[in-house]
Amino acid sequence: MPSTIPVVPPASRARAWWFASLVCLLLAPAAIAWLDRPVSLAAHALTHGNRWVILASDIPTPLFALGAPVLLVSSAAYVWRRRLPGWALTLWLTSVAVVSASFAKLALKFIFGRTWPETWVHNNPSFIANGVFEFRLFAGGDAAYSAFPSGHLSLLLACCTVIAVRHPRLRLLCALAIVLTAFGQVGANFHWVSDVLAGAALGIAVAQCVLTAHARWGQ
Repeated sequence: MPSTIPVVPPASRARAWWFASLVCLLLAPAAIAWLDRPVSLAAHALTHGNRWVILASDIPTPLFALGAPVLLVSSAAYVWRRRLPGWALTLWLTSVAVVSASFAKLALKFIFGRTWPETWVHNNPSFIANGVFEFRLFAGGDAAYSAFPSGHLSLLLACCTVIAVRHPRLRLLCALAIVLTAFGQVGANFHWVSDVLAGAALGIAVAQCVLTAHARWGQ
C-alpha cells in the first residue's frame, strides 16, 4: 500500500525548518568573530584526543560511504515500482538529501578554503600549531584548506531533517545524534564552532529543498 506519511510538513513547520537553517547561518559569522578561537583553545586543553569525544564526532561517518549506494538501489526500486512504501520512500529521500548535501559541502569547502583548528594532514597550517586563522577563497581543493562547512554536520542534518519531518517520533533520537556529533566535532577540535553551524544550516536547507521538490514534482 502507498505511504500515507506526509512527504513535506505543513507550511508553518516548513517555515520553522527554514528559520532554523537561517539562524544557524546567521550565527556562523558571530562564531567566527567571537567563539571559534577561544573554544578551540579550550577544546585543545580539555577534550582533544578523548576517545569518547572522537567516537561522538564519528556518528555520521557511515553516511559518507552509504549515501551513494543507497541512492542507486532505492532509485532503481523507485523507478521499478513507481511508488514506494513509507520506510523505503524515507530511505530514498534521505539518500537524495545526503548525496546532494555532500556535493554542496564540497563546493563550499572549495570556495571558502578555510584552515583547520588543529594540524591533521600534510602538516597543514592550523590555529593550534601555527596561529593561522583564515579563509583562502577558492583554495579548498587542498585538504589543508577545507574546514568550512563541516561535512559531518551537513550530511547528518540532511539525513535527520528528512527523518524528523517524515517520522516525528524519531525527532528526539535525531536531536541526540546532532548534539553528540556537534559536541564531538568541536570537542575533538576537528572543526570550528562556525563550521558546525554552517554545516547544520546547509544540511537543513538541502533536506527541505529535496522534500519540497518531491512534494511538488515527484508524486
